[in-house]
Amino acid sequence: MKHRARYLISGLLAMALVALSLSFTGGTAQASSSYSSYVTSYTLKVRSKASTHYRTLRTLSMGNKVTVTSRSGKYSRIKYGNTTGYVQTQHLSRSKFKSYSAYVTSYTLKMRSNASVHYSTKRTLNMANKVTVLGKGKKYALVSYGGTTGYVQNIHLNKSKFKSLSAYVTSYTLKIRNNASVHYSVRHTLTMGNKVTVLGKGKKYALVNYGGKTGYVQNIHLNSQPFRAYNAYVTSNTLKIRNNPSVHYTTRLILAVNNRVTITGKGKKYAQVKFGNVSGYVQAKYLTTTQPAASSNQPTDPPVTSGSQFGLDISHYQNDAGNGTIDFNAIKQDGNRFIIAKASEGGNTDSTFVSNAVGAKNAGLTVNAYHFFRGSDEAGSRNEANVFSKQIRTANAQGVSLHYLFIDVETTNGVDKQTLTNNVKAFIDQMRKNGFNQLGIYSNLSFYNNKIDLPNVVAAQPSQPKFLIWLARYRGQETQQGPGANFDVDIWQYTSSGSSSGIVGAVDKDIWYYTINGL
Repeated sequence: MKHRARYLISGLLAMALVALSLSFTGGTAQASSSYSSYVTSYTLKVRSKASTHYRTLRTLSMGNKVTVTSRSGKYSRIKYGNTTGYVQTQHLSRSKFKSYSAYVTSYTLKMRSNASVHYSTKRTLNMANKVTVLGKGKKYALVSYGGTTGYVQNIHLNKSKFKSLSAYVTSYTLKIRNNASVHYSVRHTLTMGNKVTVLGKGKKYALVNYGGKTGYVQNIHLNSQPFRAYNAYVTSNTLKIRNNPSVHYTTRLILAVNNRVTITGKGKKYAQVKFGNVSGYVQAKYLTTTQPAASSNQPTDPPVTSGSQFGLDISHYQNDAGNGTIDFNAIKQDGNRFIIAKASEGGNTDSTFVSNAVGAKNAGLTVNAYHFFRGSDEAGSRNEANVFSKQIRTANAQGVSLHYLFIDVETTNGVDKQTLTNNVKAFIDQMRKNGFNQLGIYSNLSFYNNKIDLPNVVAAQPSQPKFLIWLARYRGQETQQGPGANFDVDIWQYTSSGSSSGIVGAVDKDIWYYTINGL
């Protein structure tokens, strides 16, 4: 009996030990050392026991780091801060999410407090904004931008940054707006041919930058290639160049039959053209690319005298037409000996002047410069002379010696004849004070005779160096034997629709008579 009792007690002890062992290793329960894990779902509820039927102790967010103390079936027992409870294991990962950079591809992207459109917006991102992705689910990503963290839709992010590119405006005008809709305010209005930098692109709108202004424009009005300028001839005897593509805008100049223009852009109804120093819009139906037959009343070249030389006057228009370049060596090989390059206008400068002056000098051409005058009072006129002078000194610093400097007077600038005359004299006087004495004046015959007192201007100048008169009067029947002016002409701009090797499109052509003291 005693032996049977001993066997029974031994058996009970063995069963107890097995039961104790099963409490740690049997069934689905697992005991192991604790380890760290990271939350992979947008939110994760910590419950008091391992079931959705138990109360929520707290809610975790994507990326939270927890300590797992044990696992049982679908649940893990975790510790986060001062809270210990149970979470679904499928929403944990031992590997920490590796953050990376991404770029917004939509026009705007709302960053929300949680992963649903029903949550509040913490901030609004814009196209091309660079964010840091801290976590990612099926539909939403947890991101950080500028100190703000929240959720955005994955489909509007791209790991690759948009490669900016250049594009050119093809419409007459194109509005840059604050956002991608016609309902937003206009930041700037572009014109045909403007070159923009595309920073991002959607289905209908592109994010662009132009001259420091960034905003949205419609894609259909952009082209990756610049418009290739070409020459055309006027078929109407009264074709008006207007400021904008509509008959309601101001007329800048009236063209005649057979005038040759350079087309710098073209829409359905209007073409953007340049004729001489005048640019604007004309009705395209009155232009043809067929060159008219030569007329004996319109000789190509003016009379040549002993010592006279041919040359061109240029500005950024020629650079624009030639996609930024002018071949000055070709210009010289075409028989030209000088250029007169635009340096400034009003209070602004021509950005191509210095490079044009250097290029012409390196090709062996004599370099001259002109300033388009906009002064309406003496102070403004002297300031324009200072702007012009600064441009000349900039060219001097690049090794260019300027021969003659001209004031281009083609507009009254809203003042009467005497005031304009005094303003021009103030400009010239300031140029002399700035150390420049080889000076001259440019205008057309009608302006010289009616809008400015030319004899008064000339009389105010010293006899040496000679103050030169540069006349714009284009070849026709009444100029067949010469400029046809009632005063001596030192330089004659005899056409605004000339052509030359090295230049795309039309260019002003001149003949320099100064060596024989004018005509």
